Amino acid sequence: MLTRIITAIVSLVVFGVVLASGETVFNVAIGIIVLAMLYELCGALTKSTAVKVLGFLCSIILMAGASLPALSVTSLITLTMVFLVFLHSKVEYREVFSVSFMSVYVTLFMSHIPRMRSEMGLAVMAVIFVIAWGSDTFAYFSGTFFGKHKLIPKVSPKKTVEGAVGAIVGTALLCMLYVWIMAKVGYPLGGDVPNSGIYLKFALTGVVGSVLSQLGDLAASAIKRDAGIKDYGKIFPGHGGFMDRFDSVLFIAPIVYYMITII
Repeated sequence: MLTRIITAIVSLVVFGVVLASGETVFNVAIGIIVLAMLYELCGALTKSTAVKVLGFLCSIILMAGASLPALSVTSLITLTMVFLVFLHSKVEYREVFSVSFMSVYVTLFMSHIPRMRSEMGLAVMAVIFVIAWGSDTFAYFSGTFFGKHKLIPKVSPKKTVEGAVGAIVGTALLCMLYVWIMAKVGYPLGGDVPNSGIYLKFALTGVVGSVLSQLGDLAASAIKRDAGIKDYGKIFPGHGGFMDRFDSVLFIAPIVYYMITII
C-alpha cells in the first residue's frame, strides 16, 4: 500500500506539471503514453517483431492523419492486409488483426482527450481523469472494506459487487464536488453559477463513466488473463505499466466527451 501511495503521489505531481505546461506539451505527452500503452499491449499479444512494428505504424498513421480520418483508416487497413500477406505461415493472422485492432482502439480513444481540452478547456477535460481514477479508488476501498460478493472472478478475482456499487456512487458524488470546487476557484463548468442541472449532468456523466471505467478495466484484465501476465508493465511500482494505469481513462475518454457534448 505504501508503495502504491508513493507512486500515486509522484505520478500526480508529474501529471500536474504536464497539465500546466500548455497544450503542445500535453499533446506530446498523450502521444508518448499512447505509444507506451501500445508497446505493452503488443508485448502481451504477440512475440513477432514485425507485428509489433505494424501496431506502431498503424498508430502513427492514425495520429498523423487525424484531419483525414477516412484516408488514415483506409491506409491502416491496407497496411494490415499487406503485412498479413508477407507474414503468412510465419505468424497467425489472429495476431496481425488483434494488434492492428488494438492500435486503433488505443489511438482513437485516447485522441478524445486532447480534443476535449482543445474544444472545452482544461477543467472540463480533467473530468475524464476524475471519473477514471476516482472510480478506481472508490472501487478499491469499497471492495476492501465491504466486498463480499465477487463480480466476475474469472476475469478479475479481487473485484466485488460492493466495490463496483461503491465506485458508481462515490464517482457521482465526486463529480458534483468537482463542479462545486471549480466554481469556487473561478473555473465554473457550464456557467458562471452552476445550477442543479449542471450538477445533475456531471453526476450522470460520473455514473455512466464509472460503469464503463470498470468495464474498461475488466476488458484489459481479460487480455492479461489470456496472455498469462499479471501486469502489462512495471514502470509504476505497485500499479504496473501504462496500460494498467490508463486502461480506464482510455475506455471512457470518448464516452465522457460525447456525453458532455450531447447532454
